[in-house]
Amino acid sequence: MKTLVILTVGTLLLAVSGCTSTVTLGTKANESQIMGASAGQEGVSLTLPLVKGEVTPTGTAPKK
Repeated sequence: MKTLVILTVGTLLLAVSGCTSTVTLGTKANESQIMGASAGQEGVSLTLPLVKGEVTPTGTAPKK
């Protein structure tokens, strides 16, 4: 139950925070590496066998 709550809250935060996400499945996901993870200001990436997920912030123009 705790895992479900954490996943739900995380998904809602991504939806309202201005982020985009990409998931790649299959052999194309492991073209550059089989396992790995990275995080920084440019986004978050997680690679597992046959799965690659990325979350990046969307750019917003300042209001004039």
